[in-house]
Amino acid sequence: MAAAMALSSCNDGFLDRQPKNQLSEEFGFNSYETCTAYLQSLYEMFTGGYTSFQGPTMVNGGLGTSTRDTYSGILTNFGTGLNNVYNGYANRNSDNIPTSNATYSNPYIWLRRANVLIEHIGDMEGTDEQRTYIEAVARFFRAYCHYSLLINFGDAVYVDHVLTDSEEEMQVPRDSRLYVADQIYRELDWCMKNIPDDVSDDNTIKSYVVKAFMSRFTLFEGTWRKYHNVDESQCASNGWMTGRELLEACASVSRELINGPFGTLYTGDTSGGDTYPGRGYGQLWTSEDLAGVPGVMLYAKYIENYKMHRIGHFEHIGSASLEMPQSTVDLYLTKDGLPIHNKDVRYYDYVNGEYEEGEPYDYANCDVYKTFRNRDPRMWQTVMPPYHVNSSGNNDYTIDESDGGRWSEYIHQFPARGVPNASGGYTIRAVNGSYALGFAHKALPSGNWGGNVLYNVPQIAQTNKSANTAMHDGAMGLYSDKPFQRGRSGYFVWKHHAAWDRQDQNNPMEIADKPLFKIEETMLNYAEAMWELGRFDQSVADASINKLRDRAEVGRMDVAAIGGDFDPDRDPSVDPVLWEIRRERLIELMGEGFSWEDIRRWKKGD
Repeated sequence: MAAAMALSSCNDGFLDRQPKNQLSEEFGFNSYETCTAYLQSLYEMFTGGYTSFQGPTMVNGGLGTSTRDTYSGILTNFGTGLNNVYNGYANRNSDNIPTSNATYSNPYIWLRRANVLIEHIGDMEGTDEQRTYIEAVARFFRAYCHYSLLINFGDAVYVDHVLTDSEEEMQVPRDSRLYVADQIYRELDWCMKNIPDDVSDDNTIKSYVVKAFMSRFTLFEGTWRKYHNVDESQCASNGWMTGRELLEACASVSRELINGPFGTLYTGDTSGGDTYPGRGYGQLWTSEDLAGVPGVMLYAKYIENYKMHRIGHFEHIGSASLEMPQSTVDLYLTKDGLPIHNKDVRYYDYVNGEYEEGEPYDYANCDVYKTFRNRDPRMWQTVMPPYHVNSSGNNDYTIDESDGGRWSEYIHQFPARGVPNASGGYTIRAVNGSYALGFAHKALPSGNWGGNVLYNVPQIAQTNKSANTAMHDGAMGLYSDKPFQRGRSGYFVWKHHAAWDRQDQNNPMEIADKPLFKIEETMLNYAEAMWELGRFDQSVADASINKLRDRAEVGRMDVAAIGGDFDPDRDPSVDPVLWEIRRERLIELMGEGFSWEDIRRWKKGD
């Protein structure tokens, strides 16, 4: 580009011979290398702050990948940690239709880019296999953009070519969602059957990524049509896919992926001291390199000094704003695989480092230490567990072992953050100094970006009370006297909180990779689709949900045991087994941006 600009400044006739846009389109797509370079730019829709796209691709400051989870209410955003909840949908202040909206315009911007490439495939010098690869990946992204429009608007203008400025093309009415969905299905079906996997590099769109996206799309549209009673009378005469046919496709392609090389789940890395239960679940979001990690089909790659992010950083600082409400905490099962109000739930006391069965209490209304006790370990890895340490300086602490170890119950489940010091405690290194590779993924106690210790969790507000006197007379403290990692609910989300990753107050410095398509979602898609088709049984549960439960070290789902009284808190309008399938989905994909689409397609966004 610099050379072209220099040339044009020296020779005015250069511009007369070839305008810039014509130069780009005539010569920019004439080789496989230039087409591949252009194709790589389309991947940016996965890693930007585009809240029009569903799933773990959205990043929005302090909300990380959870932007749309705040819309559903499954997680909450308290602004600076102390302000009122902001949720335009729950607050009923999103009724006015805007005259412009990025959720609508962004997909069309990316659509145009994909269509430009597709229209120039014939200009490329290369093999037929190379041309097919370029076309298949561009068509994948075109389907992805139309899917974004479908999930947000239903009916949408379907665009399969580069639009001109003519009024006729720019003023057309929206196409039926039935037609748009059918076109998405056919586009992805063509890609699955035609994309040559051996042409592409690692961690790019391949047939299995297309299948994973097909699984996501078909489940969404199939269930949406069922629960919203969509009129499908036009499908037969037009040859369009029906909702049931989409669910059949979901079950088929999901089963194929589960039975393939990606059907194994990641169980985690213990080299940094992470020996807590179900560690593989959380480490998918806090690992430096996801290449070759079981079940991960496509991920966003980050590299030091080249491409970095600050998603975890926002979970360290004063503007951290993501919390979990009590209603969501109550969804987590006990470690035995039972809802918290199931009649067979067992209760435990913690005495001098040992657990012993104790008197019943209400998990939904009790001491927070009891709330976390004997619960699904995925809760511990999503919400910071309670603890108290004693202060011995901004970056120094000792573990509080008083009162029979009452305050250290969970801090001993995780590696100690920092290094031992001369006073018998620990010193947290300034985490903006370097990447502490080899250390733990999740470690306690927590600290801010500069390493300053968070002495007490939960911290429901900032107070002038000394951190060491915040707990007195045997009462549980709720304060740390720190301006960071605070909130109202007491359940602070730390999904991306990696102890080894570098932090910086002003610049993105983190390099933990982030998964985009992984087998866990596909397993959940399969379970739900099979239930909707009337074919969910123990074998399906074992092939999907129980694999997730085994990895998380939670009691397995016994389909025969799930009756009307299995969960007294169940929505009575939802079948007991389906309720458990949906619960598993919400828990496994917590904080990954799926719940807003889920509650809407289930028609449960009251």
